[in-house]
Order: sequence, then structure tokens, then C-alpha cells
Amino acid sequence: MNTMTRAQLAELRTTLGPANPASPDAVRDLLTWHRRTEPRDEVRYFRLVVPTVVKRLLLAETERTTLRTTIARLVIANQHGDDYSLADLAFELQQAGIDLKDDYAAADALADAAEREGLL
Repeated sequence: MNTMTRAQLAELRTTLGPANPASPDAVRDLLTWHRRTEPRDEVRYFRLVVPTVVKRLLLAETERTTLRTTIARLVIANQHGDDYSLADLAFELQQAGIDLKDDYAAADALADAAEREGLL
């Protein structure tokens, strides 16, 4: 996937205007509607739903860019003599608005399950 530049993201945000991101169900429903509907009947539905799907994709692309930039910044800083740890990375991501608490909890539960299985 080609990464969008910050300028492209800003342009997309401006073009999109105010919109709430679509739920995962709305994304699925959009595709389902598209496959089952005559093109002339899609226009009204698409006018309502497409901006919400674009907003969801825009948020995902923005988070991906932030994640990549943060990781790259810390890796380069370490190569230049700094000593960032994974805890520092977690803090930097949190400061950048990327909340991984649920991901940490899931990884912890998986590690606990693997440990218990190894003990059996």
C-alpha cells in the first residue's frame, strides 16, 4: 500500500469535511448494498454512507502514518546514541494519540494462556 503524505491526508480531510467514521458494520453493509443494488438506486445511499467510510479510512491512514513516523523517529534516535526502550515507544505512541491498552491486554492474556499451556 502506498502511504499518503501529510499533505494528501490534509487535502482529503478538507475535501471530506465533517463526518463521523463508519462502523465496521456500515463498511460491510456498503459493500453488500453495492453488490445487490441497481446503480441508479445506489446514489442516495452512497451519498450518505461513503463519507463515513472515507472518514474511517482517513483515520486508519492517519494512525498508520503516526505509528510509522513515531517508530522511525525512535529508531533513528537510538542509532544516533539515544537509548529508547519499548516503554518509551509505548509512551510516545500514547502521546501521539495511539491507544494500545486493549492490544496490550490481549497480548498479555495470550502470553498468560501460552504460559499456562506450557506448564500443563
